[in-house]
Amino acid sequence: MTRSNLHFYFKLILFTVFFWLACGFQTSFWPHLISFLPGPQIWLLLIFFLILKWPSLMTVFYIYFLGFSLTQFSQIPLKMVWSTLLITYFLLWTLKSRVQLTGVFSFMLYCLIGSFLFQMNYVGLSQLLEKNPTSILFLDRLLQILMNFIASYFCYFIFNWLNNRLSQKTDWTQSTSAQKQEYDT
Repeated sequence: MTRSNLHFYFKLILFTVFFWLACGFQTSFWPHLISFLPGPQIWLLLIFFLILKWPSLMTVFYIYFLGFSLTQFSQIPLKMVWSTLLITYFLLWTLKSRVQLTGVFSFMLYCLIGSFLFQMNYVGLSQLLEKNPTSILFLDRLLQILMNFIASYFCYFIFNWLNNRLSQKTDWTQSTSAQKQEYDT
């Protein structure tokens, strides 16, 4: 195992722990701190960051793992998490591939659109797939989208710092032949 592989695994572990902390913050800490506003879904913002910054193939499987982890922090069934995240992923990824924007304000725009898509997909799929569908709660979902939009500004700098700090160019761009050559030496 090479040093770059260990570095990559450390990055995955650190982002997973950060995801768990974000889930715990939203479900446990925020309701006791400010009970009249829904908490920002920092875990969802992290998923949007991964969609926008990480390679596609790796991101899909990692998001599935994070979605499975999310079920331990919430009442969301696994089929709803996976299907909603998958549809949101493909819609946001398609938008990202069509519109080339970078920086904090583009991340905020993608988070606003992504949060809206996530909420719409979740409600729509719940109406189709579940015996007891989720309540629409229009005002609560609208406030949640707005809280995500506001929190995305601050989260971008944290996520970007973590990603840049833990990234090496060889993590993502190294070909398999170069990796084999590095492994053999």
